[in-house]
Amino acid sequence: MISSVLQYLVENPYLLGVTVLLTVFILALSVLFSGPKPAKNPFCPKHVRPVGHLVSDQKERDRVLKQRFKADKVPENLDTVIIGSGIGGLSVGVLLARAGKKVLVLEQHDQAGGCCHTFHDKGFEFDTGVHYIGKMEPHDDDRVLMDQVTGGRVEYPRMDEAYDIVAMGDPHQEKVRKYPFLSDEKKLKENLIRCFPKEKDAIESFFKLLRESRNFFEGYFVLKLLPKWLARLLISTGLFNIVFKSYAKFGRITLKKVLEGLTEDEELKGTLSYIFGDYGVVPSRCPFGLHTIVMRHYFSGAYYIRGGPSEVPFQMVQVIEELGGRVLVNAPVSEIIMNSGRAVGVKVQKGDSQVEIYAENIVTDAGVSNTFLRMLPKEVATKSSLYPLINKLGESLSYMTVFIGLNGTKEELGIQAHNCWSFTRPDLEQAFQDYISMPLDKVRDAEVPMMFVSFPSAKDPTWHDRNPDKSTCLLITLSKYSWFQQWEEGRIKHRGEDYEDLKTIIGKKMLQHCIKLYPNIEGKVEYFDVGTPLSNKYYLGFQHGEMYGLDHNMQRFLPEPAIQLRAKTDIPGLYLTGQDIMSAGLTGALFGGLLCASELLHRNLYNDLQALKKELKKSS
Repeated sequence: MISSVLQYLVENPYLLGVTVLLTVFILALSVLFSGPKPAKNPFCPKHVRPVGHLVSDQKERDRVLKQRFKADKVPENLDTVIIGSGIGGLSVGVLLARAGKKVLVLEQHDQAGGCCHTFHDKGFEFDTGVHYIGKMEPHDDDRVLMDQVTGGRVEYPRMDEAYDIVAMGDPHQEKVRKYPFLSDEKKLKENLIRCFPKEKDAIESFFKLLRESRNFFEGYFVLKLLPKWLARLLISTGLFNIVFKSYAKFGRITLKKVLEGLTEDEELKGTLSYIFGDYGVVPSRCPFGLHTIVMRHYFSGAYYIRGGPSEVPFQMVQVIEELGGRVLVNAPVSEIIMNSGRAVGVKVQKGDSQVEIYAENIVTDAGVSNTFLRMLPKEVATKSSLYPLINKLGESLSYMTVFIGLNGTKEELGIQAHNCWSFTRPDLEQAFQDYISMPLDKVRDAEVPMMFVSFPSAKDPTWHDRNPDKSTCLLITLSKYSWFQQWEEGRIKHRGEDYEDLKTIIGKKMLQHCIKLYPNIEGKVEYFDVGTPLSNKYYLGFQHGEMYGLDHNMQRFLPEPAIQLRAKTDIPGLYLTGQDIMSAGLTGALFGGLLCASELLHRNLYNDLQALKKELKKSS
């Protein structure tokens, strides 16, 4: 009997590999979780409360989101200091606090929330970084986790079925072709075939590849959970690739190569590539698996946030404080304090002096580059295995944002609860490269070749209760930090006429482009302002105003960088959270927080999340 089984395994090496892998995996888990005693499970159905009245009084919101740093506000006996109050930082803070830990979150800006913050100016309310989210059905992983960290106090109104509109063509010179992307995979495919009838086979093949690569992130995620030695062993033996086929295959082929193998139709290739702005990497440098994950993220629906994105940190900060922690702003961390090779505290710049704060663990949501190039002592940072990755991967692109305040309701202005991705040419990558490689003197006269258009006011059903007869529009395009670098030493709002002139010229070209797409807004503009890479640097703390931290190129998703970019660093006492250890966007930062809290609490919170989902399904 035994000899027959052994003979069968020898004749079927695939099963042999899987058997070995499972054995090693089980042994690894026993090693992984045989260390310190796991902390309390932070998840519980009782944490979710009914959504209450939306707080719209700005003073009341500021009392939560704008608590200025003072030394006497710092809680005693801290377990963890968290640098940065983006979703990655706040989610770790909530999960640790739920498990009984005392946390302090420090934010360099004047309000908490990172890219979720909103601002008010001259009677208009603007979001800054979250324009839509997916996977918000009641039993989606993302929704269950968001409910746990916000106390379930946030609602997510669904956007239009056509959540993204791809607009191809220069609106100043030709009739724009519009291709709606629908939150229904079958309908989307059928609509694309109607738009490109000669490309039916190519479109069907593309959607087949989307389904085949849908588990790409599972492999990437597991590499961050396994001990490094085990992850490298499984990769080197090829066993990892046997189990996580999608990761192995679609992490090594670019989006551009996949599309070139399917069709010669440039407009179809451009249309299927349109969402690359959501991760900031052109098709020739992007792994197809990443593109798949982002595109499929909205197939079951695209959502916004009732009350605007700042509602998320508004609720999370309150949860942290209810559990004895604090979230303090105007608290720039100038240095991570080391003692005998361990991170033990931080120095907060307070005027001309510094305040030292100590804790058992230090978590940074400030990004790998900021942390290792500017916060850690150089002699410590350069010895870390993470240090070479900063140059190896590079930083993501920066961007410009035009903030537009409009007189009129969404009905009067003809705007809807969707986004529009406008491209003047179907060869998106070449158009982008031509633009981004321009010298500064050419940029002034150039048309912006690609632009993201969002109408936050049309996405939030409560908007007009707070802002009657007013609407807002955001226009975003990728940009280059070096175009504005000569003004980087200037103070915010005092960088001089030449700087104001340059950003206004680019911003007005974008506005005119938008008016061609949405003609009813012409003559309705009451507010106009432009944010540049220098604005992003000032408000978000990224050195070159980068959009998504480390670049999301092919290299980043290969096994070794994936193994290195994890929550627990090789510097004792120092942990990473946020998008740099997962991926761009709110969801990536949120699950980066889950990974970080898992390390600090010595328990697999992903498994705890799945157990909670099962419990919720039973009770419903």
